[in-house]
Amino acid sequence: RNGQIRTLDELTVTMRSLGMSPTIAELKKYFKEKGGQLAFSDFLDVMHAHSKVEKLPTEVLAAFRANDPKKTGLISAKDLRHILLNWGEKLSVKEVDHIFHEANVGPNGQVRYEDFV
Repeated sequence: RNGQIRTLDELTVTMRSLGMSPTIAELKKYFKEKGGQLAFSDFLDVMHAHSKVEKLPTEVLAAFRANDPKKTGLISAKDLRHILLNWGEKLSVKEVDHIFHEANVGPNGQVRYEDFV
């Protein structure tokens, strides 16, 4: 799209598809700092800045493992949905549905949390 990221949703999807896990607050901050749209060079600046503070995957995996007494590496889709909707920086139903769709998570399935993170 003309080499520009013009919406918060585009920034969210792009960063998450590249393995980053920015919070909604961080995404809004980056978007605002760049004037509501990002050229490729702006996006590289954002990715570089965020990579310095990104510790989320390690922290999230530690939390999942702490709540996995049998060490199965799995969490039910129902439990994961509940966590994403109700804990920490709560996601919207739309965001959770989008994440589940992108990750091919069925409503009654099991999720390997290491793959999910």
